Amino acid sequence: MILYYCMGGGFGHITRFTAFCRQHRIRPALITNCEQVISGKIAVDAERILMPDTKHTASKESLMTWVGEAISSCRPEKLLVDAFPGGVLGELCSLDQLQNIECEYLARILDIPTYQKRLSGNLPKFSKIHRLEKLSNDHENWLENMQAPIENTDLHYDSGQLRKPQLPANCWLIIHSGNNDELEQLWLFARQTADIEMATAEFAMVSPGQRPDFLPPEVAHFDIYPADALFQQASRVFSAAGFNIMKQMQQCPTKHHVLPMPRVLDDQFLRHRFWLESSAE
Repeated sequence: MILYYCMGGGFGHITRFTAFCRQHRIRPALITNCEQVISGKIAVDAERILMPDTKHTASKESLMTWVGEAISSCRPEKLLVDAFPGGVLGELCSLDQLQNIECEYLARILDIPTYQKRLSGNLPKFSKIHRLEKLSNDHENWLENMQAPIENTDLHYDSGQLRKPQLPANCWLIIHSGNNDELEQLWLFARQTADIEMATAEFAMVSPGQRPDFLPPEVAHFDIYPADALFQQASRVFSAAGFNIMKQMQQCPTKHHVLPMPRVLDDQFLRHRFWLESSAE
């Protein structure tokens, strides 16, 4: 059995899980803290789903105990670790249950100095590292110190067969799974872009949950996941600089408008800078 460790905020880690598993044709058991997966709002193709309770995520020690028990119950031959090589709180460091398990690390951008403060003990011994995107120099040096083969892995996304709504003609699409304040920032960003360019456009927003109060009544709102099937319909797409949306839009950068958001462990501003540099080449 393969076990996939997939902890984080929002939906990004689950989107990455789905893309990676589909691309590598695997159906692992899944450790996640995504409540939408447990509730069934987000469907994932996993052999088994394990989710800690709030009491288990209250501290690194309690989460370490829970993760150790989850690994023992699955008895996996391999553990895939998404984004956080030592676990989101550092709970994978020096974890006894990993001693005889092959581990692989899926590396995306991290705020390395902030994340390393969470770590004590030894990282899992990785047999392979999947570099999912361009990383900072600090992160690259850290990967080298892990002494594992590094393989560039470019994820592909395809949910085109799913039922999707029809967007209005000349639609500017705002998509985000963050909080209401961040949604409003993206809405104002899109509106101000239209005003500056003196452009006439229809707007639509995709975000989880209820329709935001600040949206004018004429703006369509959709609570759907995944939403990448809408990207081709949209004339422009406005988003933050999360890992998946930047990957999903990389084939049509001219219609992608990006507003990076602050995150505790993900450096969206670095990813945005890399994207600007790449677009200028």
